[in-house]
Amino acid sequence: MRETFRAMLVLVVVLFFEAAELCSSWNTSFSCIEREREALLKFKLCFHDPSHMLSSWKGNDCCEWRGVGCDKNNEYVVSLQLRGSISDRLYSSFIDDQQPQLYLIDHVEEVVSSLLKLRYLEHLDLSNNNFSGNLIPPSFGLMKQLRYLNLSYAQFKGRIPSELGNLTRLHVLDLSHNYYGRLKVDDDIQWISRLSSLQQLDMSGVNLSHASSNLFQWSKSKPYIIKLVSSTWHASFSITITFVKL
Repeated sequence: MRETFRAMLVLVVVLFFEAAELCSSWNTSFSCIEREREALLKFKLCFHDPSHMLSSWKGNDCCEWRGVGCDKNNEYVVSLQLRGSISDRLYSSFIDDQQPQLYLIDHVEEVVSSLLKLRYLEHLDLSNNNFSGNLIPPSFGLMKQLRYLNLSYAQFKGRIPSELGNLTRLHVLDLSHNYYGRLKVDDDIQWISRLSSLQQLDMSGVNLSHASSNLFQWSKSKPYIIKLVSSTWHASFSITITFVKL
């Protein structure tokens, strides 16, 4: 009788440890979506990373990588928090390996192409990184699931693409302080009116000289409190604008 009891006890213990090991393997296999891990690695290849911001981006579990946030239920990547640090040489070509910052070394379109594979991405912060004076790609407007987009202090310049108006789920859009005010809005600012969910818009330092009158006319019909402060910015007229939704 005792021998039977001992045998049963050993069997229960063995089954317990096998079950624990099986559960552990299940958790590992579902810890990261493989195609999203590959997309993040392609994103990483677009940048020079002297301060090793992305040094943790290795291994199978991309949900554990620095700056990557995943949904707890389905493990999809929903957040990329990759804010760099502002260097004293913010607008120079000097690479400062003491300041956490990414430096673009590939076509900026390749960056967005990799991000588009993160189909559930809602929060994207690439602020304070160095995009080397490139234009903001119109393909950002394809990321229609975004609720938060921060491209401030990222050394973009040129025309802000109207395709950003397709991001109708955006709550926050920050395009402020890019490349000595060389980021600009054309006279057609109707794309802003399509951002129906917008709660906060920061365009500090953006050159709005071509759109100032149209912006004022458009704003009168919108339920926003608007504060306009004119200032000079390297011989161009610029407006700092803050929207607060009622």
